[in-house]
Amino acid sequence: MDISVVKLMEFYVDTLKKCGTNLLKMSDEDIEYNVFEEFDVGAISFLHDNTLSKLEKANLITKEISKKSSVLRSKFLRLQNTDLWNVDSVRNSKKWNEILKLSDEIKSLLHQ
Repeated sequence: MDISVVKLMEFYVDTLKKCGTNLLKMSDEDIEYNVFEEFDVGAISFLHDNTLSKLEKANLITKEISKKSSVLRSKFLRLQNTDLWNVDSVRNSKKWNEILKLSDEIKSLLHQ
């Protein structure tokens, strides 16, 4: 079953909302839920190149946003099954900080 491009955009934006520097103010449990459950699932599907291509073709995101989203997904997936796959690393690691800031940057580009 195909998801409409409007619904894809909603899922895409919702995925981005689960990752960002705002997480650093949350409890460990909230970070764990948002990053390792919600964002993890969303990144696999809604930051995938196929989804980004559909959103770009529908003029819902720009080429720049598409590229940055693809980089965000890659950086995130590279941390899976590593020593950095934990809440303490989300709070303190340079690699996680890059991911959180990149997500914030993409969100700010969406609202221009």
